[in-house]
Amino acid sequence: MIAGRLTMRAAVERNVATGTDPHGGPVAPVYAALATLPCFIWSKSSRELVGDTRTAMIEDMRAMFALDADIAEDDEISAVADRQGNAIIAGRLRVEGPVQRKHTHLEAALKRVG
Repeated sequence: MIAGRLTMRAAVERNVATGTDPHGGPVAPVYAALATLPCFIWSKSSRELVGDTRTAMIEDMRAMFALDADIAEDDEISAVADRQGNAIIAGRLRVEGPVQRKHTHLEAALKRVG
C-alpha cells in the first residue's frame, strides 16, 4: 500500500474567491486552508539557466498523495512538514496542471510560488 510512503504532510489551501472584477476579469485569488494531507514530495530534476545578466535555478518537483486525497489543479501548498511537524520544504508550492491518477496514488507537478 502507498500509505507507508507518504511520510510528509502538506498544508493545502484552495482559492475561494468567486466572481469578476468591474472589468469582467477574475478577482484576485484568496486562499483558505483546506486540509493537511499525507504526501511525499521530491525533486525530479534541477538545472541552472544562465542569461546575460541573470542566473536562475529551475527545479521539477513532484508530489504523491493517497487516491482519496482532495487535491486539485491550482491548489497551493503553504507548508511541507514531517510527521512531527518539522518544516521540510520552505516556501509555497502550486499544483501545476491536472492531477494524475496512478494505480496506487495521485501524482501532481509542483511549481514554486513567489
